[in-house]
Amino acid sequence: MQKSKKDLKLLFVNVCLRPGGFTKVLPVGLASVITYFETKEYDFTLLDIDINEYDDSYIENYIKNNHFDIILTGTIVTHYKWIKWFVNMAKTQQPNSKIIVGNSVAGSIPELFLEKTKGDIVVIGEGEITAYEAVEAIRLEKDLKNVQGIAFRDNQGSIIKNGPRKAANIEDFPYINWDHFDVERYIAQPDPIPDKNISPEDMRFMPVITARGCAFRCSFCHFVFWDDPYRNRKPKSILGEIKQLQEKYNAKYINFWDDLSFASAIQVEKFCDAVIASGLKFKWIASVRVDLFSRGRLEGTNALRVAKKMKEAGCYTVGFALESGNKEILKMMNKEIESEEFYKTVNTLREAGIFCQTSVVFGYPIETVETIKETFDQCLKARMYPSIGFLLPLPYTVMYDYAKANGFITDEDHYLESITERQDICVNMTKMSDDEIMNEIKIGAAKLNKVLNIGLDENSYIKTKGYKGHKIKTKRKAKPLDPENIERIENDVSFNYAQTDFKFEEQVN
Repeated sequence: MQKSKKDLKLLFVNVCLRPGGFTKVLPVGLASVITYFETKEYDFTLLDIDINEYDDSYIENYIKNNHFDIILTGTIVTHYKWIKWFVNMAKTQQPNSKIIVGNSVAGSIPELFLEKTKGDIVVIGEGEITAYEAVEAIRLEKDLKNVQGIAFRDNQGSIIKNGPRKAANIEDFPYINWDHFDVERYIAQPDPIPDKNISPEDMRFMPVITARGCAFRCSFCHFVFWDDPYRNRKPKSILGEIKQLQEKYNAKYINFWDDLSFASAIQVEKFCDAVIASGLKFKWIASVRVDLFSRGRLEGTNALRVAKKMKEAGCYTVGFALESGNKEILKMMNKEIESEEFYKTVNTLREAGIFCQTSVVFGYPIETVETIKETFDQCLKARMYPSIGFLLPLPYTVMYDYAKANGFITDEDHYLESITERQDICVNMTKMSDDEIMNEIKIGAAKLNKVLNIGLDENSYIKTKGYKGHKIKTKRKAKPLDPENIERIENDVSFNYAQTDFKFEEQVN
């Protein structure tokens, strides 16, 4: 029997990404989907597990005692184990409820997810329009085969994967409405990047999406918009949302919540010009590429001019990833950067008064003691202490395909369950032992810590939950490693990620 939008009971669930974690962040993706549903005149209930730290028993009782026609949730794939538990529990407690799961926890493995859980529908890619159309199809009792961008289980139990949805124009989406979340409690959490010149109570962080997708395709990178082209919002739209956040929530710091905020110096300069002209005053953090200036062939005083304009427009922190100091590993990563660009960019931004952050990833198959040293040497030359991570093969990436092909991942379901909420070495594809890798990293980190006089203790060198935890035991197949021939299985060829002449600059006018 068809129901009206007002009578349909919807539940959105915000999962807890880091139980007991130091910092909580507002869920940008979920909030955007919720806001879109609002524009379509849907009522709903929000279960915000993250800020409230509800335990599993509370969640189970909540689902048991409250009926919903449709439950919508999603998160990143490293939370697979918990989502699997939640979906199966919810279906047991409310067998007549339809469960829709999005983001990479399901969208990157749609068939596997539906095979291993009692979920009904998987949203593949961006969630706003797809989730809405799926809910509408359920409400109006229409065939789900007509909804683009989903996988689902039909009445006979067969898994159906529909064709992909064309990437949306992100300018068409409304500004996110955060009123359904306890914004003040989120803002009260420790700030992700403290400003030493400002008291903590004055650092009121709010997230803003400036772009979706990425113009590049690193072999380890895992994000939900892989098959979509890079799209950036116009400065006018971004500033309109920031002004609203200032007026409603007294936001003073903006975290541009993007995989890639600015892909070129031209793009960032146009944004900064718009900020300065608007008269809006706020501080901001952005994600860029190491080659931010060099891709536009800006050097020396020209690059510094743009950097100083960024500072004038409120930028106080920029994050960009070195990932490795070894050329062969960078080639295998498909990073398309040179180490010289790293130093130049760091020095340029520093001279302009902008704080820089970087990250490194250890554990590529050709990693050795020497390549680890190279990476730390690069960080030492740039006088930067990086965020240290380990290669984690995730679905829908080149390295995931490589790990499966070479016997490092033999049971995907077991593997994905085992990596939930872990930051240590989950799968070691090098010729070194875990201890050898860790010992070499600690040597490099200790040297950086001493030279830069940071004052970290040994337990703080690497932010993990311990590397002595559970390991996946897999049989290694004797397959030769050929970095030249590692290719991702293509699901969509509508966008050429290898192109070097990007067109996004003309979109920001």
